Amino acid sequence: MLELKPRTSSITSVLLTTEPMTRHTTYRIGGPADLFCQPGSLEDLRQALRVVHQRNLPFTIMGNGSNLLVSDEGFRGMVIQVAGVFNGIHFQRDHVTVGGGTDLGTLLNQAARRGLFGLPFAVGIPGTVAGAVTMNAGSATRYMGQHVESVRVLDCETLEILDLTRAELDFQYRRSILESGRWVILQVRLQLEEEDPVAIFARIRELLLRRKEVQPLAFPSAGSVFRNPGSLYAGKLIEDAGCKGWLEGQAMVSPVHANFIINLGQATAGMVFRLMARVQEVVWQRFQVRLQPEVRILGHCPEKLQGEGIP
Repeated sequence: MLELKPRTSSITSVLLTTEPMTRHTTYRIGGPADLFCQPGSLEDLRQALRVVHQRNLPFTIMGNGSNLLVSDEGFRGMVIQVAGVFNGIHFQRDHVTVGGGTDLGTLLNQAARRGLFGLPFAVGIPGTVAGAVTMNAGSATRYMGQHVESVRVLDCETLEILDLTRAELDFQYRRSILESGRWVILQVRLQLEEEDPVAIFARIRELLLRRKEVQPLAFPSAGSVFRNPGSLYAGKLIEDAGCKGWLEGQAMVSPVHANFIINLGQATAGMVFRLMARVQEVVWQRFQVRLQPEVRILGHCPEKLQGEGIP
């Protein structure tokens, strides 16, 4: 098992009360979590889970908060952030064993230096390896699950460590069994593809430039708001429905990419929820397609949004 590194040499765990989630999501949106824990080790994580079980508290596990929309009321329970804790990387030929809390950018950079690639969809994504595996991040033709051989997890109920194979993870489009929240990903074993490092870095630069051209990176967001429905593209449906530039207060359907709802500076979750509901409704009226949220929603959602997992 990889070394599980603490965040600092002097603090093994951080526990905060009424912590604003605006500080911990790329959206810069969200009310306070009653308890916010940043465990510094595997044992700290276990202890945090013991506390929530003993007190019968709701809890959720988060990474970098890059795909998370927290309600304005916040979260009545404990948020446990594991990004940056489980972050070792070990290479063996075209295989890599990587901690779940490792930034995707760090993994891609170190792999490229060794002539390994295979995750072009992950270039520029500000998420963790665990987050990418959990939601089976990817493009129309490539996705994370194709490269996963196995995942080591901590069972949040029993606190036991288990190894799950690719088949057991049941990867589907933007889905895996890990979405249930039952397990915390400690490490992932991936198989990548061998290429010339010069060619890999040239490809990474090309993809980063492309992302800057087609995505609204100048504003806070949580990436794609809706999943692509089947063979269709959510962004095209939203654009064709005339939603680009729609506003709800300080929340906007991006004029650059219609499947991004951006925070113009002072957006609230309520503004984003209302905009999501409007977009869902007009796309349904125009095309009889019901868009499903891809962004993960934490806390109470007051709008009549359609989709699985809406609180």
